[in-house]
Amino acid sequence: MADLAPQSVPSEPPVPPVTTRAALRTAVRWRRQIFAVTWLAYAGFYFVRQAFAVAKLGILDDPAVHGVLTEQALGVIDAVYLAAYAVGQFLWGMWADRFGPRVVVTVGMLGAVAASCTMGMSSALLVFGGAMAVQGLAQSAGWAPLCKNMGNFFPVRTRGRVLGLWSTNYAFGGLAAPPFLGWWAYQVFDDWHAAFVAGAATLAVVLVVFLVFQRDTPPDGAGPDAPEPAPGPVAQAAAPPVAAPRRAPFALYRAALKDRMVLTLGAAYFLLKPARYAILLWARCSSASGCRRSARSAPPSSRSPSGRPGCWRRC
Repeated sequence: MADLAPQSVPSEPPVPPVTTRAALRTAVRWRRQIFAVTWLAYAGFYFVRQAFAVAKLGILDDPAVHGVLTEQALGVIDAVYLAAYAVGQFLWGMWADRFGPRVVVTVGMLGAVAASCTMGMSSALLVFGGAMAVQGLAQSAGWAPLCKNMGNFFPVRTRGRVLGLWSTNYAFGGLAAPPFLGWWAYQVFDDWHAAFVAGAATLAVVLVVFLVFQRDTPPDGAGPDAPEPAPGPVAQAAAPPVAAPRRAPFALYRAALKDRMVLTLGAAYFLLKPARYAILLWARCSSASGCRRSARSAPPSSRSPSGRPGCWRRC
């Protein structure tokens, strides 16, 4: 009868549970890494974006292109760039949803580097116009995909604070790029073409860093739904993801255009853009023009030994 008694089956060794604290440390590490690499990526775009604005100072003083690349022509090229930039905003966001931010941002950086190198090796008006159209499309590959990349790692409740800090990237890029590119163009090489080459080289370095450290999605337990610190030592099992319903291709656009808050914020930002881009694209030329006017009325003693006024080298 003893042989008929149920035999005990040895159980498998228990799997050590993943603690909430360990999962949180992993999530924080990945969030810091993605924050840093995406911040650097968007700031890097500005070192190519601002190259044309820096080069205008030398272009307008270059007798070889003075009759072709006039102020009016440069203004039209700026308009071509901004139109391409606006069109690209609609395209790259959708493609980032389909292919992932890594692919889209990489293509954008490669396009920006290629367009900047092309402008650094040419002075033809049509080449400048075509290259700036490519530059506009390439530059627009940064904002929407990188914001999507941040959203994949940060929870909704912290995105306002985090994106407020993250958005300092374009302020830094807009401030740091012009003196950096101007130093290479007018102090090191004394050639406005060097502004484009220096910007392209800078973005190429940023691209390498981006490819090494960027990831589209977080590893398990490090996403925006990572557990927060709790009294219990064991993390609760996450609910299975619910598949999002399929929508028509333009359903999101129609929903956004019906939202009054979206329209209000869009109109406010639209009205801010002219002043912002007027400063980014023409502030240095306006300052140089004012310097020239002051130099004409200044006594000879205020000029440099070369005959140029001391307030700006290119005046």
